[in-house]
Amino acid sequence: MTTKIDRPLGCLQPVSIEQVVEDPEEVRDNARKNGPYFMPARYLISGETAADAKNRTPRVVKDAPSYLIGPTWRGDWAFDGKDLVEDSASLLHHEGFIQAAKDLFHCDVVVPEQVYVNLSTPMNGHPFSHVDIPEFIGVNRRNAPGWFLQAMGSSRLFEDARISIATAVAWFHHGERGFFRYWPHGRGAESIRHEDMWNTAVVGDNDFMHHLVERVGPRDMGPPEGMSINTELSHDGDKWNIVEAGETLMSYSDEYVRLSVSWKAKVYADQRSFDDAQNELSAVSVSEALQRFNDELGESFVSLDDERLQAALTQRWSGYVA
Repeated sequence: MTTKIDRPLGCLQPVSIEQVVEDPEEVRDNARKNGPYFMPARYLISGETAADAKNRTPRVVKDAPSYLIGPTWRGDWAFDGKDLVEDSASLLHHEGFIQAAKDLFHCDVVVPEQVYVNLSTPMNGHPFSHVDIPEFIGVNRRNAPGWFLQAMGSSRLFEDARISIATAVAWFHHGERGFFRYWPHGRGAESIRHEDMWNTAVVGDNDFMHHLVERVGPRDMGPPEGMSINTELSHDGDKWNIVEAGETLMSYSDEYVRLSVSWKAKVYADQRSFDDAQNELSAVSVSEALQRFNDELGESFVSLDDERLQAALTQRWSGYVA
């Protein structure tokens, strides 16, 4: 199965795509009409699963670390292989992404699962790189929150059940900077900066390949004061608005809002590997995952609702590197 991939440099080498769609303005038009958008960190720190995104109304989070309250928002356009918004099917089943995933993982079966957009208003570059949230046979975005899956991936305690995921990130941004930096030879090696932010993409092994977003917009512009983890971004037909509890904190014209589209697909070496995963061979349950963590930590956690568990896992196994 593709869970047994050899990564001598820490991750597989990404594939670049020079033209993603014929009419990139349609992607930005779709983004304008499908708000409001929510801060993606809520999926990491709340008890929500990504499946809750289908409701498009993430629950209110009372407390969040300040470093997670950034001017970046997410919108889910497809989940679990199904469209959530109009005009997302062509991205979900994008032939170029699918072929790049096959080339990257040397696999026969590619199953598109997710399409989501990230929108960023003017901000400094991220102070840390990160890897994406993985999935495992038996423990996935339907039954576990992001922080738990992140720890499962970073701990390397569950490689026997890991599902390989291909990620395409495409950009539709004409504004200043917003470059994408990634480490294709491992986090300790040299990084690459992708600067062409209009209708291009990089298809990568992002559950293992560290990456980050550099500064967006002019250096003297930044996020407004008063934002919380519950702040939203929406377009009113004329401009983009950052809204906190019904109050507009700041408005921007289109050029100041960086738009990226992420596509995720599960990949399998062949049909038999896919069938084995569907039949949950080598599956791990949430309770079994808890036990592996307990054995490693010397603890006795019994529930994902235990706040001490989240603190212990994120402190020991983070997907972020300063």
